[in-house]
Amino acid sequence: MRLKMQHPQRLLLPQYTQRIPAQQPVPVFEVQPDLVMITTYPPRACGLATFASDLMEAMQTQYEQAFSVKICALDAPEAVYPASVFHVLQPESSASYHTLLTKMKQLHQQEWVVVQHEFGLYRTHEYKLLDALNQMEKKIMVVLHTVLSQPDEATLLFMKRLGFLAHTLVVMTNHSKKLLIERYGMLASKIIVIPHGTHLVDHLPKADLKKRMGWEQRTLLTTFGLLSSGKNIETTLQALPLVIEQFPEVLFLIVGQTHPGVVAQEGERYRTFLEDRIAALGLQYHTHFINEYVALPKLLDLLQMTDIYLFTSKNQEQAVSGTFAYALSCGCPIITTPIPHAKELVQKGSGLLFDFEQPVQLARQLVALLAQPEWQEELRGNGLHQMEPTAWENTAMHYVNYLQQQSTTQMSLTLRLPYITLKHVWAMTTGKGILQFARLNQPDTSSGYTLDDNARALIVTVQNYQITRNPALRNAMERYLQFMLFCLQPDGRFLNYLSYTHEFTPQNNAVNLEDAFGRALWALGYCVAFAPTDQASLQQLMQDLLQATRNPRLTLTSPRAIAFTLKGLYFAHESGNADYSTEIEILGDRLQGIYGQTASDTWPWYESYLTYGNSVLPEALLMAWKVTHRKDFKTTAVHSFSFLVSILFRDTYLRVIPNNGWLHRGQAWSQLPLGGEQPIDAAYTVLALDTFYRLLQQPEYAKRMETAYRWFLGLNHRGELLYNPKTGGCYDGLEADHVNLNQGAESTLSHLLARQALELHRNKYSHQLQNQIHT
Repeated sequence: MRLKMQHPQRLLLPQYTQRIPAQQPVPVFEVQPDLVMITTYPPRACGLATFASDLMEAMQTQYEQAFSVKICALDAPEAVYPASVFHVLQPESSASYHTLLTKMKQLHQQEWVVVQHEFGLYRTHEYKLLDALNQMEKKIMVVLHTVLSQPDEATLLFMKRLGFLAHTLVVMTNHSKKLLIERYGMLASKIIVIPHGTHLVDHLPKADLKKRMGWEQRTLLTTFGLLSSGKNIETTLQALPLVIEQFPEVLFLIVGQTHPGVVAQEGERYRTFLEDRIAALGLQYHTHFINEYVALPKLLDLLQMTDIYLFTSKNQEQAVSGTFAYALSCGCPIITTPIPHAKELVQKGSGLLFDFEQPVQLARQLVALLAQPEWQEELRGNGLHQMEPTAWENTAMHYVNYLQQQSTTQMSLTLRLPYITLKHVWAMTTGKGILQFARLNQPDTSSGYTLDDNARALIVTVQNYQITRNPALRNAMERYLQFMLFCLQPDGRFLNYLSYTHEFTPQNNAVNLEDAFGRALWALGYCVAFAPTDQASLQQLMQDLLQATRNPRLTLTSPRAIAFTLKGLYFAHESGNADYSTEIEILGDRLQGIYGQTASDTWPWYESYLTYGNSVLPEALLMAWKVTHRKDFKTTAVHSFSFLVSILFRDTYLRVIPNNGWLHRGQAWSQLPLGGEQPIDAAYTVLALDTFYRLLQQPEYAKRMETAYRWFLGLNHRGELLYNPKTGGCYDGLEADHVNLNQGAESTLSHLLARQALELHRNKYSHQLQNQIHT
């Protein structure tokens, strides 16, 4: 049977993109300790102020419980600050430091002071800072934004005293750490490296962004930041004529207002100098000033449309630059002077170097890179993967985890649940169904569709309907059901792989399709149980599909196909739709038999190795017990799941079986390679733990469920985010040394299966779990 889809090409229903806030968590009784951060802070316009604001926001966004951050802002007292600023420090005033010390004594469980340090902030009053830190009797963390390679004697003495008072020194590059040890004599045990944070980006097509600005025919070179002579913009201006000879479409964007300190001392003299150079070189058509302190969304858009980012600073002492860190995170290949931060990144294949104040070298590098678009793409991809660990969410976790590990105060570090949004699901969905893969967060139409993903998408939309009761979701449910109907074959089985042009691909003949059949049955059963009952077309589709697949259900041999089918039949049976108990017992008995063929006292499992989707096997058998009341089903389910849980939770976090080396009977966990962890396995673990708690009511399952879900939020072996809150997508895999940044359907739907299951679980059991905690 084939039905034509009457829906639009894209699922454009604005009400679908609503964000669902998390339910209130089970109460935690510890009080958040206060943390004082001494720093410049917005509305002051400077890079360090932006850094501090971004770090604090990320810390508070990532955690339900961690620190209550109190800002001590370095600025004039007349500035209008947010409520988080509890003191405005005048660095030249001893009385201002005394007031700060008095206020700190009133704080709750305040153990840490974090100092964001940059030379020049204290305006020759550095020793007042040292004296105040000495009186605080707190643990001091100093974040060093610059480490001078050739300090004078006074600077060296100040730094040694600062290092003596500090419990921890944070630097942003390995080069800076080496300098502190070798040049300043600092203890290596005091120094940690945490890279400069960057913002997650909703990667948009570059051509679309350029078109908005009328630059679709231009090749964009960009630099940004507060303007001063140290940025050495004139080097690029001198290089441009040589570049324009071969690439006349080049446009150089100079983004940012003049540094307020520079304006106070010399006005706009440097900008005027640049304008004069542009006129003298005849570059008016090839340069464009954006003379403003650009808001973050606009800045990220400008960087995303940039073809090559230029960093031309002549300050050889500059340890780190947030500007090209942001540029790399937006997918810009960079050409940069060899400051230490740049050298560390470029050595890993994200850009090119040229010597300080050498415009001819810069021109040559630009011409070479502009002539090779494929090289630009290579550098772009390398840069994105390098910068993924530096997302502010990850950076905040590094800071908070370190502070917690070094604290005597007992804290509850609970990663905050993100809002639920189906934004990326709709972006991946066409008039036919949901596409299989994405490049970053952009749908890859060449990958086509799978039954697997559309079955998962059906469950996700039904789950979302359970939470929101949004009637608009019915159209999406029907679309994914129609896709399943399209894949149905006359014998009651399904084909799995469909091209973008709606043709079944040869892959269907080369792959065992039983597991895809099982996942389709799981989705159908879940839809029967929880989809709206007042939509006749939806109900008819489900009944037709269940009836058509009846004969193949009992011929399944793959353990996972049996398990997924059991799950679907369980949901349909429990809903009262029909009596599926006989089928459930037959399939449960078959799964029990598979277990009996391989299980032993030391290996209580269904196969001789642990592969993907392991949790679904004991989960399905427990569901079969619930319907049939067969004790052997329950015994096997509990015993095998306990065995699996003991392997997956060997540490304080979930570590799923890697797909680059399954765990075989008799193999030690330590022999497995790192990496190869897939979101789908984390999601199946969450769903199984939910089922075991729901049917057996043992609190340990609920605790494990919370832990397993937070694998997506950074509670994993790399300590890095898998869910992208900016796009609503989920990265495709956790590898040994990086995260796969593509956000395909399987990974995104897996995250939503887990997140929404946790939401439904909390909605139903929050009060019960609270009572168990009290008990």
